[in-house]
Amino acid sequence: MTAVNAQPPIVGGALWTAVMTREASTCGCTGECGKRHADGGGRCNRHDGLIVAPRDLAVPLAVAVALCAADLTTWCDRCHKPAKSAATKAAAAAGVERFESDSLF
Repeated sequence: MTAVNAQPPIVGGALWTAVMTREASTCGCTGECGKRHADGGGRCNRHDGLIVAPRDLAVPLAVAVALCAADLTTWCDRCHKPAKSAATKAAAAAGVERFESDSLF
C-alpha cells in the first residue's frame, strides 16, 4: 500500500523513495512515540501523513541532512511529534548538548 498523496520531494527524492520503499510506505515507529502499537504487531500501521526523518530523533538537523537511508525511517504525524519530544527530553536528561542553527554556513 502506498502513502496517501505521497510524492517524493524535489530534492532528495531518490533517498526518500528508498526509505519509503523499504518501509512499505508505512510508519516505522516501533513505540518511540509512547504507544505500544498492539494492533500493528508492535509497529505503527498508518500509511498517511508520512515523512522521512532520522530513526534517532535526537540527531541534530545539521547531522540529519547527511544521513544515509539506513539511518532514516518513516514517521506518521501522530508518532513523530511525541517521539521527537521524548528523544529531546532523553537527550537533555543525559546532558547531551545540542547546538541548532538556522543557517548552514
